Amino acid sequence: MITRYVLIILMPALLATLAVAQDKDRADADDIKNAQQSIEAGDDSLLGILNFSKYKFRDLTIYWDNDGTVPNFIDDTDRYYTNANAIELSFNPRLDHALASRLAISDEKDQRFGVGIALKQRIYTPANILLPNPPARDHPYAGHLALEFSFQRADKHKHDHFGFSLGMTGHTSGAETIQGWIHNTFPDEDDPLGWNTQIPGEPTLNFSFTRTWKSKPADIAGLEIQMLPAVGFDVGTVLVDARTSMTLRFGKHLPDDFGPASLLGHRDHTVRTNEASESNWSIYAYTKLGVDAIAHDIFLDGTVFAGSRSAQREPLVATFTFGLIVQYESFYFGWSQSIQSERFELQPDRQTFGSIVLGCSFDW
Repeated sequence: MITRYVLIILMPALLATLAVAQDKDRADADDIKNAQQSIEAGDDSLLGILNFSKYKFRDLTIYWDNDGTVPNFIDDTDRYYTNANAIELSFNPRLDHALASRLAISDEKDQRFGVGIALKQRIYTPANILLPNPPARDHPYAGHLALEFSFQRADKHKHDHFGFSLGMTGHTSGAETIQGWIHNTFPDEDDPLGWNTQIPGEPTLNFSFTRTWKSKPADIAGLEIQMLPAVGFDVGTVLVDARTSMTLRFGKHLPDDFGPASLLGHRDHTVRTNEASESNWSIYAYTKLGVDAIAHDIFLDGTVFAGSRSAQREPLVATFTFGLIVQYESFYFGWSQSIQSERFELQPDRQTFGSIVLGCSFDW
């Protein structure tokens, strides 16, 4: 696999980077003190981002994706991307003026910044969970648990999302435990029997970037309509891809953010829920069409540093999503339905899954 060879080639550079980091850790106390004084003085040192004492809490968000049960009203299945959960915190880093100017997305006056931290778990299974030994080329059993960090910047017209995640696959991800508990708790649920064939445990790291633009809202028949095109990429041991999407939303009192929050995407951390709209409420429906060109997917290609089950990945995957977002004062609710084209060659048809997002902003 090309991706594995690339990673092997990059390993010496990674080790060199770690060596440099160790050397920096050996810096004497005077250098550390000077760096701290530089942050407090408000210069443009990037270390200012790490001045957590200035952070102000914005939002708490909870995500749930599922291919059956409550979120998904089109199908009731238990296969492929079958379940995911996440909890996320958003913060205003309140950067010093010099650092904010250095990190600004443009020369415009109104600049916004946000920081997010999330814990996410994803669960994948083959088509038939009643088989102790699923077909070799079906979607492998896979779980992933990751801690994700993000930094965002925005002005009135565009938004950048920089994300970095550290995670684990295999038993450590807790996927087998969570799915087993859910299926034992709820009646009429089949027990998954093939988790002993899941992809093995392996540490993961991934970097992501997304640029989103926002058009000026148009007024048609009393409704505001807005377009939000986006492009981005992912690179790392979990996913290597390039992607593009277009979101169209229409409703009343559209918020001053850059689109609906999603577990597989991100939330706009640069604005607080209760400050996103000029009114104390907002409601809108939206559609989104996205296309991903994928070079590596650990959940289909298998783990990078050890042999595992795999399936023949499709290079292009399209996802169509429609949903509804409601915001009232400090509370945020979102529901969506996604229809996704085949992700691997032997997949018999498209997949559907539903998503629920709950959020609130409060002083912390």
